[in-house]
Amino acid sequence: MEEIEKLMEHPLNADDTFSFRCKQCGGCCRDRNDILLSPFDICRMAKQLDIPPEEVIYNYGYVYIGQTSKIPLVSLKMRPDTNECPFLEKNRCKIHNGKPAACALFPLGRFAARTDDNDVKISYILQPVDCGTKDEEHTVRQWMSSFNLEESEQFFFIWQDKAMQLSERMKKIIDDMPPRVQEMLINQITHFIYASYDIEKPIQPQLERNYLYTEQMLSSIERKIAELLL
Repeated sequence: MEEIEKLMEHPLNADDTFSFRCKQCGGCCRDRNDILLSPFDICRMAKQLDIPPEEVIYNYGYVYIGQTSKIPLVSLKMRPDTNECPFLEKNRCKIHNGKPAACALFPLGRFAARTDDNDVKISYILQPVDCGTKDEEHTVRQWMSSFNLEESEQFFFIWQDKAMQLSERMKKIIDDMPPRVQEMLINQITHFIYASYDIEKPIQPQLERNYLYTEQMLSSIERKIAELLL
């Protein structure tokens, strides 16, 4: 983690180069508990698997509350017997064209941060991995293009902005709630933010709509908490 934080201090820009060639060993698909799924990832996976988004979450993900962010996060669930990705088969991805962005980006990592102007900035790092070889050179932009991740980056920008806003609101109210109320709220947010999508329609406007529903729900809860504290 400390090494990652140091890399984040000097991120890669779109035209910066890095050296990597995948040997298709499947190593990056094993022992991973850090593959977070965005709503965009879940919808891509749902379309590839021809199942609803909520089934992707139920069958292949697990939901937990971010320790710092206090918002529900969905992580890709490994097979309990082998601790491998459920889509790994003979060192190949069974949903290659619909794999999560974190997997397609590998060995790059992507993160977002607020600037001094309160904008969201997306940056990349070359993760400290010991797999593959270093006999091919790519720019970040070329790597993104080769995996059709341009749309993913646009969505990631919006998603991170919404997630940061949601985090600020959740930090203010969640600790004041009884456990049962917390659970109900998290279930509702998870449904709105991650699962309530028509995968045949553009995802971005649906996220905007779903986030608006979530904001309205949180505003109602905030008013009720304020009334109880009077």
